[in-house]
Amino acid sequence: MRLGKPNFLCFKDKAEIILFMVASASVLILFLITVFVFEEGIPAFMNMGLSNFLFGQRWAPYYKSFGAFPLLYGSLMIVFGSLVISVPLGIFTALFLAEYVPRWLGDLLKPIIELLAAIPSIVYGFFGFVFLAPRIMEFFDLSVGKTALTASLILSIMTVPTIVSISSEVISSVPKEYRKASLALGATKWQTLKSVVLPTAKPGIVASILLAFGRAIGETVAVLMVCGCVPEIPSPPWNYFEPVHTLTAAIALDMGEVPWGSLHYHALFGLGVILFTITFIVNTVADFIMKKAPKGAVQI
Repeated sequence: MRLGKPNFLCFKDKAEIILFMVASASVLILFLITVFVFEEGIPAFMNMGLSNFLFGQRWAPYYKSFGAFPLLYGSLMIVFGSLVISVPLGIFTALFLAEYVPRWLGDLLKPIIELLAAIPSIVYGFFGFVFLAPRIMEFFDLSVGKTALTASLILSIMTVPTIVSISSEVISSVPKEYRKASLALGATKWQTLKSVVLPTAKPGIVASILLAFGRAIGETVAVLMVCGCVPEIPSPPWNYFEPVHTLTAAIALDMGEVPWGSLHYHALFGLGVILFTITFIVNTVADFIMKKAPKGAVQI
């Protein structure tokens, strides 16, 4: 037994070294990607100026006009429109799964909802292009069905699983003693949910919304197929019945044909820098908020 102990310790040390190297490799890859994107994108900000590139009102690459603001506005417009739909739907679904259905039924329904996240983006885009866009065009009597509303509806379907999955886990993790104490004081079940459970689970729910935001703003193919790809701010700006363009769609459309090293090339990487910064901030905030969630909740 004494002879085996050093060998076990030696194996344990080797396993720790291997795991450390694997973990370090992922961090190194992320660091290299970050350096590459910023190295290729910073020239766009330097050549055109931060304000001209970020707040320019015209995106027309073939006329040497690289104003990213219409693309940024289109991305945020679609994402916020999708969250207006998916947040109430996701939270109420999470409440239903965590509080009202039997455990066996919740364990059956939750994986089915999460399967929505496993469907490829191209399938959602094809569904929106072939089925949803024509229906919206007919129902609202529009000249074209590929609008900000169509993209928002598609994104709302894609972000619901994220909100439902995390929110239901957080709600279920609220200590049962809180519920029992509230019911013992004479509160109804709905009052307990509204005044005790939801406030306690609020950090985790907010984190799920932020993660859904990060998921939505980085979506490319599905949005590209249904947003219309018109790089103009709608008139009025809240008009969801007009086509818009997004940061991800612009990168996907132009990167395959753009000359390497040109201003257009660096401008596309500049859009990538904007996307990277937004998603990094959102995910960092979500991770920070998630740490305030009830103990036992899913960690990100």
